[in-house]
Order: sequence, then structure tokens, then C-alpha cells
Amino acid sequence: MPRCQNCDFKWSWKDVMALSLKGKKECPNCHKRQYVSAGSSFWTTFLITLGFLTSMNVLRSYYEFGLPFIVLAIVIYMPIALSLAPFLYKLSNTKNRSVKTSK
Repeated sequence: MPRCQNCDFKWSWKDVMALSLKGKKECPNCHKRQYVSAGSSFWTTFLITLGFLTSMNVLRSYYEFGLPFIVLAIVIYMPIALSLAPFLYKLSNTKNRSVKTSK
């Protein structure tokens, strides 16, 4: 679970889910506003999407599953992926939502 950048308080899963839905939340311990860091938001979204698309391409290409199976897979996969996403987040003190690349 992520930790507050100010007081190093370990957030609960429930608090991180609220943070991911709203984009910002006060730390339950020190009451300083925290945001999901741009890098962790990008990589969490990337890994969830990549995992789903890769598995669906393999199943569809090699095993010829149809559209009803893919819809069922979405219904099962998305809640699982979204409930595991908070474990990948890191917190930030700033609202900066763009990923900076090093030159």
C-alpha cells in the first residue's frame, strides 16, 4: 500500500480506492492533501490494460472464443484488476499529472 509523502503513514485499501476515484484525498494521519503520482497512475493503467488485451488476444486467436466469452471475461477481470490497482499506486504532494521523461 502507498505511504503518505509527508508523514510516511501507510494508507488503507479503502482510502486508496477513494483517492483513485477522486484524484485527491487528505492523509488520514497528517491531513495533508495527497495525489496519485503521475508515473504510478500511468503504469497501473498500462499494466491492467496490457494484461487484459494480451490474454484476450491469446484466447481469441488460439482458442477461437467468441464475443460472449470476451464480455464475460471483462465482467470478471475488471473488478479484480481495479481492486488490485491500489497496491501499485504511489502518492505525491503535487497535482502534476504529466509523466516527465528524462533526457
